[in-house]
Amino acid sequence: MKNEPIKMHQDQDDLQLFFINRDVDRWNDEVASIKEEIILFTKMLTANSNKDYSNILEKLNDFRTENTRFAEELISYTNKLEILKECEDLQCETFFLNTHNDFQDKIELHFSDYRNFKKNIFLVINTKND
Repeated sequence: MKNEPIKMHQDQDDLQLFFINRDVDRWNDEVASIKEEIILFTKMLTANSNKDYSNILEKLNDFRTENTRFAEELISYTNKLEILKECEDLQCETFFLNTHNDFQDKIELHFSDYRNFKKNIFLVINTKND
């Protein structure tokens, strides 16, 4: 993730774009990490050939699909950031910032749901190994 400092000469619009870009970079990192974790969990659980893991594997597949959708949305969203740079009026900026907040709510819910699911995976694996 880029960690650029805020510059003294940045105005409000520059700061908004700075924070939006930082969000997008963080989201891309998180989506990539989830993708790798799903691959790891799937390999671990299928190698075990334990029928008790079938529900977890099914849910992992659902998260894989949803995570792939968010990865694609992030690519599209990153391209739309160019529109924000071109906004000349408050209505345009307000629309874009509301869109950003809506997308942020959706993707953060996805991350939260996945973290909770991951806790369940750990619980099941740890219980089976006791």
